[in-house]
This record gives sequence, C-alpha cells and structure tokens, in this order.
Amino acid sequence: MKKWLIATTVIATLLVAGACGNTDTKDKKTTTESKQTATNTTDHITKTVNNIDMKIGTIKTTESTKKDTNMVSIDISLLNNDNAPVGVGAIDFKIKAGGKTYTVYPQGNNFGDEFKPNETLKGKAYYELPNTIKEGTLVYQPQTKEEASWQIQIPAAK
Repeated sequence: MKKWLIATTVIATLLVAGACGNTDTKDKKTTTESKQTATNTTDHITKTVNNIDMKIGTIKTTESTKKDTNMVSIDISLLNNDNAPVGVGAIDFKIKAGGKTYTVYPQGNNFGDEFKPNETLKGKAYYELPNTIKEGTLVYQPQTKEEASWQIQIPAAK
C-alpha cells in the first residue's frame, strides 16, 4: 500500500510538472551528455493498453560524462482512444536488460501529461544505462503489473 501511494504521488507530481513545462521546443542538451550520438529508427508495433495506442519511435544514444554509461532517449507517441482524459508519463516506462530494471533518468526532460480523448501525446523518456547494454525490453508498467512490452535495440554511441 505504501509503495502504491508513493508511486501515485510521484506520477501526480510528474503530471503537474509536465503540464506546467510542456513546450514544443527542441530537446536541450544537459551537462551529462556529450556531442556523440547514435540513432535507432527501427519501427516497433503499436500496442493498445486501456484504450491508449502506444507507439515507440526513435531510440537515440548519447555518451554520458559519467564513466561507462550512456544516455538513451526513446520517442513515445500515445493516442487516447478512451472517452475520458488520461494521464501518462515517462515514469510509467521501464527498461529491463541484463537482469536489471532501469527507471527513467529523473533529471531528463521526460514527458508526462494528461491528454483528452482523440488527442495524441508525444515525448521522450530518458534512461541512464551502462554502455554494455545493446538490447532490452521496454515495459509499460504504470503500477505493479506489466501492461505492454517491446523488444528494443540500444544503438551504440558513436
């Protein structure tokens, strides 16, 4: 019960923060990223969960200034097919790789917002991963149960 309350509080906070800072400007480089990047544009299957169509787009890898780690950004597009507004954020997505689970990088410009029926929400989820990870599973897990997953390839930073 305590974990659920904490998770709900974190999601609500991200939704409010995302709504306040939701702009369509290009991503800003943070001090933890360098200029070396690689991109993976493999198409992934759209999956529908709770009347929300979820599409995974471009996966981009940037070398981090932290030793042996990369910053990975994943484009995510969501279409609300429900008859009520819904809230979704990057915190609902995790990467499972190498026997570990990685959550979003909290300092990243992660997406999160409530959006109305028939509207699309697009944004990026950022992860700090060991540079040895080349593939994994992106999981949509808003609470304790995995609701959807995609096999993803993590491009090497070049």
